[in-house]
Amino acid sequence: MGRVAQCPSTMKILFGYIIVTVLLVLICMEPNQVEAQVEPPYPPRYEVKALREIAAELGKKDWNFSENPCNNKSSWFTPPPLHGSRAVNNSTVTAIAPSPMDLDGVLPRSLGKLSYIKTLQLYMNYLKGTIPHEWAALKLETGTLAMNRLSGPIPSYLGNITTLKYLSIENNLFSGTIPPEFGRLVNLENLTLNANYLTGKFPSSLANLSNLKELRISSNNFTGKMPDIFRSWKQLEKL
Repeated sequence: MGRVAQCPSTMKILFGYIIVTVLLVLICMEPNQVEAQVEPPYPPRYEVKALREIAAELGKKDWNFSENPCNNKSSWFTPPPLHGSRAVNNSTVTAIAPSPMDLDGVLPRSLGKLSYIKTLQLYMNYLKGTIPHEWAALKLETGTLAMNRLSGPIPSYLGNITTLKYLSIENNLFSGTIPPEFGRLVNLENLTLNANYLTGKFPSSLANLSNLKELRISSNNFTGKMPDIFRSWKQLEKL
């Protein structure tokens, strides 16, 4: 059989296709794959100081302050990327989410010093006391305090954290009524209050939670009928 010759134009097209393919692979790489090679700067000193205080209040002893909390490789991540503290490009702390590890301290007042924090996950521990007033000025979007030993009335000043989208305080020892101030949490999408010792009626102000998609309230001691406020929750999916 004779050889089939490939014309130059075909070879050029094939070569060009390979180059374009390689370029696309490079462009589509995850940003952190490229950025991981660059050591990020340390967080500001005041944030490192606050993290030390937070560790002491939580009774958390495995954060190594000789390492950079923002490098995604250190003891701060167990495992990466979220179970520790997270920082954005300018190395400011935006999340604290240690793995459940039987912490038996209190909720840290010093968290209020981390003005850029958006995510807090401290579930499945033995944390006691109440939610500190210092948190009222935070811009939290996610707060998960479920399955601890937090007690007392739910603080009304939580209604000041209007950036909240997700709040879970289930399986604690909270008592009293739902604060009317919760009606200010207009960005709230998920509110989980079940398995506490809450009593009384639902405040009418909760009608303002027009973005609510999920509400969990079982295993409490509420009285009276469910008011018509649920009709205002047009996006509600789970109750």
